[in-house]
Amino acid sequence: MKETEKLLKKKKKTNYTSSTDKAEIANSSNAADIIDMSNGEHTDTPTLYRLIYLGIIVILPGVGPGMSFGFPAVALPQMSYLTIDEVSWFASLSAITMPIGCLLSGPIIDKYGRKSALMIANVPSICGWLLMATNSKLIDLYISRLLLGLAVGLSTTPAAVYSAECITIHNPTLRGSLSTWSTIALTSGVLLSYLAGGFFWYTTVAYIGAMVSLVSLILVAIIIPESPTWLHGQGRVAEAEEAERILKITQPVLKQTIIKQSKEEIKPNITWNDILYTLSEMQKPEAYRPLFIMISFLFFQQFAGLYVVITYMVTILESTGAYFIHPGTGAIINGVIILGAAVSVSFILPRLGVRRLSLISCSGVALSMLTVAVYMSLRPVYGPETYYLSIIPFLAIMSSVLMSGLGFIPIPYSMLGEVFPTDVKGMASGIAGSLSSTFCFIAIKSYPYLFEMLGPGVFYIYSFLAFSCCLFVMKYLPETTGMTLSQIGDSFGIDGYTPYTLIE
Repeated sequence: MKETEKLLKKKKKTNYTSSTDKAEIANSSNAADIIDMSNGEHTDTPTLYRLIYLGIIVILPGVGPGMSFGFPAVALPQMSYLTIDEVSWFASLSAITMPIGCLLSGPIIDKYGRKSALMIANVPSICGWLLMATNSKLIDLYISRLLLGLAVGLSTTPAAVYSAECITIHNPTLRGSLSTWSTIALTSGVLLSYLAGGFFWYTTVAYIGAMVSLVSLILVAIIIPESPTWLHGQGRVAEAEEAERILKITQPVLKQTIIKQSKEEIKPNITWNDILYTLSEMQKPEAYRPLFIMISFLFFQQFAGLYVVITYMVTILESTGAYFIHPGTGAIINGVIILGAAVSVSFILPRLGVRRLSLISCSGVALSMLTVAVYMSLRPVYGPETYYLSIIPFLAIMSSVLMSGLGFIPIPYSMLGEVFPTDVKGMASGIAGSLSSTFCFIAIKSYPYLFEMLGPGVFYIYSFLAFSCCLFVMKYLPETTGMTLSQIGDSFGIDGYTPYTLIE
């Protein structure tokens, strides 16, 4: 151990590690746990690839449920027998059970662990897709959508929490990138729905969704370990150390604190005292301030029409007069853009930060929605001569999808795993996520009626709310990029807090 410490000191002085030093460190009894704390990176150079590999496995449970967002866009044109009321229910029902899934995810994460929560999320997804594929009765379709919504709610938060605790704990910059990968999973599901719907009947698309979730369940079960942070909290020190060895992470200060707490008090079950304690912790500034910010951010996200466009993509392309391209082809193109934007944000976010990227995204969505609204308002004046101009609403919708994917959609969810203290993370993130799902249900359910009553007016509303979000971001949203979890939490507890507190 002394030899290892000497080698690490030598590395700090020279800012590099020779091949001989690496070999000696590798032979050390503690080699699996050695991390250069000066820059937050493991001395094992393949670590970055390992982190990315683990990150992909962690987000897989979101792909199957994510297909449910794009599914109505391809299934509803094949369900022409449905009334407008039945269409609105079919499209929005999944959002009803999303809050339930989010609320359940908190206790599941805290009691059964992060890995178990990721595995559990696949179960309702498999059941929901199989029910959709094998039944044509309206009530069965509704139940299927409810199960898929439950799966979405269960899958979102565990991935963000696991990523923050296990995969990027020593690298705040990389944490900002990988924490957005939950959105990449959901958008991958959207694209998969659009693609499959362009070639197959909706029942085949449902079978594909079930298969994706089954594969995800198997991979999570056999590849990733449980969170060492959670295992230490349960007093399962040996398992925690084994998980740390597999993940090749260590954080001595955090570990010692958790071990000390776990020895003092280990509770196998959640009691009313635990709930009351968590509620009391929620009254502290470092808990309720980020909760208010995240709920507000998610409110603007949902009512700016982002998921409305994804859910009704084909219908919206038709109703806005985007005749320049076939609606099905347009949906696939936008699906590619959604996924491309979600992947790009992983590289852009560390450079721009959450505040700047959110401002760019909100502004882009606002201008895009405004363009659609203005075009639809002027279209009756020009009549059928607007055929070649119909590329304008398509480009505007494409722009809204791109700009929302670059920040408005992924950033709020990625921040859920960062801004809350450990003691309230499960409950606070569950509350924020459940309210987001409630907002999503209202937005999706109301769109057919609002469009029937207001026409282009509904897009004016979406544009106004996106502009309002820009003002909210400037005044309240904190900058978390490049900050450690403890720095973020401490900053919310400062008297006279402003988002600029977090900017160096």
